[in-house]
Amino acid sequence: MGEVQMEQAVAEARERELGVAAEASDFRDGDVRLSVEHLDLFYGDHHALKDVSIDVRDKQITSFIGPSGCGKSTLLRCFNRMNDDVKGCRIEGRVALDGEDIYREANPTRLRQRVGMVFQRPNPFPMSIYDNVAYGPRGLGVRSRSELDEIVEDSLRHAALWDEVKDKLKQSGLGLSGGQQQRLCIARADGVGPEALRIDEPTSALDPISTVQVEQLAQELRRDYTLVVVTHNMQQASRISDSVAFFLLGELVEHAGTAELFARPSDPRTADYLTGRFG
Repeated sequence: MGEVQMEQAVAEARERELGVAAEASDFRDGDVRLSVEHLDLFYGDHHALKDVSIDVRDKQITSFIGPSGCGKSTLLRCFNRMNDDVKGCRIEGRVALDGEDIYREANPTRLRQRVGMVFQRPNPFPMSIYDNVAYGPRGLGVRSRSELDEIVEDSLRHAALWDEVKDKLKQSGLGLSGGQQQRLCIARADGVGPEALRIDEPTSALDPISTVQVEQLAQELRRDYTLVVVTHNMQQASRISDSVAFFLLGELVEHAGTAELFARPSDPRTADYLTGRFG
C-alpha cells in the first residue's frame, strides 16, 4: 500500500471511530462567549503563549489538546485571570468575555464568579457536602437558609450527585469517592451561577466508571454553560467535544470541529500528534 493510500486508510479509520462524516463542522454557528486575540504570555523570559487567537462558542464544549507544556492549561487560566498572582507573568493581547476585555475592564472577583474552574484532581474543602456547595453563595452574601438549600440542591442535581448524597449532606465531602468528589467540585463551581466552566483534565485521576459519569455530566452541562476542557485523552476529546484546539510549544496550531480535526487535520503537526508520532 502506497503512502497516499495509507494516509487515506488511516483517515477513514478515524472517521469510523468517530462515527461521523469528516465534513466541515458547524461549530462556528454558535455565539462567541470567550474571545482571544493575538495573546502573548510570558513567565519572565519564557514565552509560554505565542500570538494565540481563538473563539470559544456558547453552549459548546471546546477541548484543548497537545503535549505537556504546550500552553493549553496556561490559556485556560487566562480565562479568569488565575495568572495574575504568578510572579513575572506578563500578558499582551486581548481576552474578552461577552465582548468585555477581562484584563482591562472586568472586575476579577466578578469574573471568577462568571467563569468557574474545576481542577485536575478533586479538591473538596474539608467541610460538609452542604457547606462545600454553599461556600461560594455565602461569600456572595446569600444568608437565607431556604435560598441556600435551594442552591445546594439545584447544584448537586446539575452535577448528577443529589440522589447519591441527599441523605448525608452533613457528612464531609472528603469521605466521597474520587468521582463523587469531582462532581462535588463541579457542583461547588455551579453554586455561584457561572456562565462558563474551565475544566482542567477532569478525569485524569478517576477510574473508568467515574470517567464515564463525568463525561456524561459535561454533555448535560453544555446545555446551560460554555465549557472549555483540557485533556490528554484523545478518545475523550473525540467523544465530548464540539470543537478541538491543538497546541504545540505555545502556539495554537489548529482549531476545528471535532470530526474535521480528527479525520482531516489541516496541519501535518496535528496529524503527527494524533497518530502518536510525538507527544
